[in-house]
Amino acid sequence: RTRYSFHIANRTTGATSRFALGVGPACAWVFTLFVLPAALLVYGAWNQSRAFTDLQLQNARLELENSDYRAAANEMANHLSGLDVEMLELTGRINMDPAMLQSLSSLPDNLGSGALRNVGEVEEQLSSFDRLRLLLDSLNARLARVRQAVAYREALASATPIIWPADGWISATYGYRTDPFTGKRNFHPAVDISTQKGKPVYATATGRVISAEPSGAYGNLVEIDHGFGLTTRYGHLSRFGASVGDTIQRGDVIGYVGATGRATGHHVHYEIWSNGRTIDPKQLLLERPTAAAN
Repeated sequence: RTRYSFHIANRTTGATSRFALGVGPACAWVFTLFVLPAALLVYGAWNQSRAFTDLQLQNARLELENSDYRAAANEMANHLSGLDVEMLELTGRINMDPAMLQSLSSLPDNLGSGALRNVGEVEEQLSSFDRLRLLLDSLNARLARVRQAVAYREALASATPIIWPADGWISATYGYRTDPFTGKRNFHPAVDISTQKGKPVYATATGRVISAEPSGAYGNLVEIDHGFGLTTRYGHLSRFGASVGDTIQRGDVIGYVGATGRATGHHVHYEIWSNGRTIDPKQLLLERPTAAAN
């Protein structure tokens, strides 16, 4: 428990000041102020790099699966279309002129009856082809429904916020907390991500910017409509990187970190709304418990 005393003298007035400092507390303060934040930043950067790599791999797998599906669907559609065209052509050719059929029936050596019999067999087979055409129409309808379902799933996946809007550390979570201004317990409908001023803020999903303006306690606020009842809000920005009406892809820069509005420091206030209600952004992250920004 060694302690050191420091004396500070003012050369002009001759006044002196004295204070004592222990080695243990000094080391603890140095560790808390410098070593611990540096270690947390290094660990966070490593986690974010790993999460982004996993996201790239998953996107590559999805693109490959979708490519295989589209190729198979196109091949099947082309094959079915070719069969349908050929059946229509045969149906037109079998409808022979009645006078010609009468002449065929008058041919010697049973040639005419054989020709008529063959025609009857062909007509019977074409009736089977008609049933097949109905089946193909049903398959086409099912294929269209499958194609629509896949397109819907892809659009929903693109519209789902699955990354963090900024690289930093979480300074406030979703849920009840003590208000930093009033000291009272209230509900915080967002996640606050603290980082340096001017750092880029990214859109967390594909959508359209419906608001980009100062908004009271939110400060400079960007709001994006992703469809499917999903919207995201990004508050306290220092400046905007997108305008109303812009179509945004996941990872596009929409603004920059600031402390405008009702804020105690530089951070992004990040909200997700689903059909008029807020939800915890952590529920939608691609990888738990953390996922990197762009």
